[in-house]
Amino acid sequence: MNIKFKLRVLIYLFVGTMLYGEARVVAAISSMKGNVQIRAASKRKYDTAYKGQMIKSGDWLKTDKNVFVAIVFLDGSNVKIQSNTEIEIKSSRLTAKELKTQMYIAEGQAWSKVSNQTNGEFKIKTPTAVASVKGTEFDVEFDDLAESTTLTVLEGEVLFGNGINDVLAGAMEGATASKDEAPIKYKVDPKDLPQWQNNTDAAWGLKLTPSKTGRHPVGQSMKVSVQVINIKTRESDNGFNNEIQIFTDSELLSVSKDGSSWSNNVNITIKDGRGSVHVKGGAEGKPSIVATSEDSESSKLQFEFYISKSKKRVLGGKLSAIANKKGLSNITDIISGKSLKSTSVVSGEANIEDILQKVDTGELEIIEVLPVENSDGSVTIKLILKPKSQESN
Repeated sequence: MNIKFKLRVLIYLFVGTMLYGEARVVAAISSMKGNVQIRAASKRKYDTAYKGQMIKSGDWLKTDKNVFVAIVFLDGSNVKIQSNTEIEIKSSRLTAKELKTQMYIAEGQAWSKVSNQTNGEFKIKTPTAVASVKGTEFDVEFDDLAESTTLTVLEGEVLFGNGINDVLAGAMEGATASKDEAPIKYKVDPKDLPQWQNNTDAAWGLKLTPSKTGRHPVGQSMKVSVQVINIKTRESDNGFNNEIQIFTDSELLSVSKDGSSWSNNVNITIKDGRGSVHVKGGAEGKPSIVATSEDSESSKLQFEFYISKSKKRVLGGKLSAIANKKGLSNITDIISGKSLKSTSVVSGEANIEDILQKVDTGELEIIEVLPVENSDGSVTIKLILKPKSQESN
C-alpha cells in the first residue's frame, strides 16, 4: 500500500501578523474600460481586475486616466466609477435583497443609480461630506485639491451633509460642501448634468485560448493565443494593432512574449487582432493571468499546475534529507515509508523547491511542524517558517 503525505508551507515574512475575517461578496464588475485596479482590505498592492470579478466588502477600486468601471450590487444598485478615482466598497447583507452599503471616495467621482431601499441603506462618503439615499440617481465628485465635494441629483432625493449641516437635494438640484463650511444647495441647469457615465463602454474584448487544456506540469511552458473581439458584435476585430498587457495574480506564475525571458507581467504586440503569450507555472496551484489594454475589457484565464511523480520523489527525498541533517525526527518519523502527494504554499509567494533549498542552507528556519492525519489515510505536514534573524556584528 502506497501511503502518502501532503506538504503545506506557511512563511512568516513579518514579525507581526494581522488577521482578517473573510469578507463576503457584495457586488461584481459588470463592465470596464482599460486597466482597472483592485485590492483587498488586507493587502497593500493593487492587482488588475477583470470583467465579472466578484467584489468583497472592504475592497478598493482604482482607475487611472481614460479608465472606467461599472459595478452592480446584490440589491441591483448600479455604480459607475469615473477616471482618476480611488474608492472603497463596504457593504453588508441585511436580507436576501437588501444591503447596508457605504462607499468612500478618497478622490474622484462616481455616478450611482440606487435600487429603492426599504430597510437597506446606501451612503457615499468623502473626506468632506456624506450623501445618503433611498433609491435615486445621483453623482458625487470629490476634488482632493480643493477639498470640496459636489453632489448632483438626477432623480429622487439625497440627504447631503458634512457634520455642520444637512441639506435635502431633489431632482435637478445640486450641493457643494467643504470641511469647514455648511453645504450650499442650488438648482442644476440640464446642460450642466454629468454626461461621462454615458460614455464608459469599452470598444474591444480580449479572448484568451490556451494551446493545451486540462492540468499542466510545473515548469513546462505553454502558449496562450489572444484574439481581439468587437464588444458590440462579439466577432473578431482584425483591425486592432496595438500592445496589450498581461499580468499574473501569483509570483509563482510567469509570462513571456517569446519564451526566453520570464516575469510576472509583460507587454505583447497584437497584429491584425491576434497575438500570443507564453505561460509557465512555478508550483502546484490554480493561478491566473489577466489581459488588459486601453479601451478594452480585461479578460482572465485560470490554469491548474501539478508536479510530476518524478519531481515529487525528488522533493520528498529533499525534505527527508533536510530533516535528517537538522535532526528533525518528528518530520523523519512522519514521512518514513510515505511518498509525497501534493504541495502548496499557504502564505507567502515562493517556489517549493526554493523553500526547501533555503531551509537547507539556513536562510529559512522551521519554527513549528504541524502534522494532521487525513480521512483518506494520508498525512498533511504544515511547516511554519520564518527568515533567519540577521544578527548585528
